[in-house]
Amino acid sequence: MPTNHPPGVLLIDCMPRLRAFVRRLVGDRETEEELLQEISLRALAGEGPGDEEFFLAWSCGIARHVIGIEWRRRRRARAELPIEDEGLADELCDPMAFPDTCVAARESLLHAMNDLDPDGLDLLIRRYILGKAGKDLAEEMELSPAALRMRLMRLRTTLKARRDDSENP
Repeated sequence: MPTNHPPGVLLIDCMPRLRAFVRRLVGDRETEEELLQEISLRALAGEGPGDEEFFLAWSCGIARHVIGIEWRRRRRARAELPIEDEGLADELCDPMAFPDTCVAARESLLHAMNDLDPDGLDLLIRRYILGKAGKDLAEEMELSPAALRMRLMRLRTTLKARRDDSENP
């Protein structure tokens, strides 16, 4: 028979599993802590299930919602920055990046493509870092969506080959 417990007790009981869930989605401990605070506040303020069986699933739903809001906020902030403003772009980290082991995506692309065409670099940045839709890019470049996909695939293949060559000299 399910029992009803106060939300605080239920939250404490499910916190290790909720933390693991958030850590898997976020990857960054500092961001994880910030988001867990927001998730906890929303769970305690809401009228969730009083049954411990369903409280974790309900809390994970709150976590997905809060994490989604955070990712959208970060994407908007990155999209509003001009590509030329490297200092500000570096301050907004990738939500999945670990500061001590990863470099900014833009810097990584610049290093990997040091002698490739600048238009290819610009295309990769606009598509994968700034998140511009492929359809919009194809229209701007006066290409078919299939041609744009092929160009992006070739650029990615070139980058992967360079990465493999640098890892296995």
